[in-house]
Amino acid sequence: MNLTLRNLDMSTSITKADMDKAIEKLKKEGEDRVLMVANTVCIFAPGVPAGVAEDVLAGMRLMNLSANKKFDKETQQREWYNYYNDGLGKFGWTLTGAAHAEEAIDKEDTTAAALATRIVTVSLGHNHRLSRCVKRAFEVTVTSPKAQNLLEESSLSVSGKSSTLQVAACEMTPQGLPVMHMTSVQMSYDKAEKAHGSIGRKVDKSNTRVYRASQQGSFSVRQFEAMRKAVTEKLASQANDILDLDI
Repeated sequence: MNLTLRNLDMSTSITKADMDKAIEKLKKEGEDRVLMVANTVCIFAPGVPAGVAEDVLAGMRLMNLSANKKFDKETQQREWYNYYNDGLGKFGWTLTGAAHAEEAIDKEDTTAAALATRIVTVSLGHNHRLSRCVKRAFEVTVTSPKAQNLLEESSLSVSGKSSTLQVAACEMTPQGLPVMHMTSVQMSYDKAEKAHGSIGRKVDKSNTRVYRASQQGSFSVRQFEAMRKAVTEKLASQANDILDLDI
């Protein structure tokens, strides 16, 4: 798998200081950590060690950048998704789950943020302790210009006719094994949508189709160790794309 990357041009206002703050937040074991990495909301439960959280974040970030370089999410969504997942497998993840299936839009006045929250919390389980973090993550995103811009610019296709976001919730099993619940939400539009404000805007049911894919899996720290240095070096020159949602 070729992971040669170019620096992706983005107009987000994420600064190096924002990146540094997010990385520092990852190290705060014993509390929930919720960060946005491009179009992915990453949630780490209190029991996830800082080193594991950093490894998971680095692997997901690199695969997102690599998949974006290789495939067009709008016309090659399946290829993008398969490549991304195959790459995570090489970085130590063993994932199982279903491909994208269409979801119903139940309410006339729902926003994209509310719809994504519902889909992800149903997949994760309403009573799961990390579901609260999912809800708060999208509430913060709608009210934070930096978070909103990062998500919208990273998730919406160039043509404006599709957008894809992911939520990855990581926790530790009683046996000390890192596990992840990952949900991908794709919205397809008959007519192009404007990026700005799309996450908080009401969904036009007549113009929108929604698809969901859910996966679960475990992470091998030992497998990632062999690639950690190379991954870190490849990410060093990339655009600022990590933001602490401060939940």
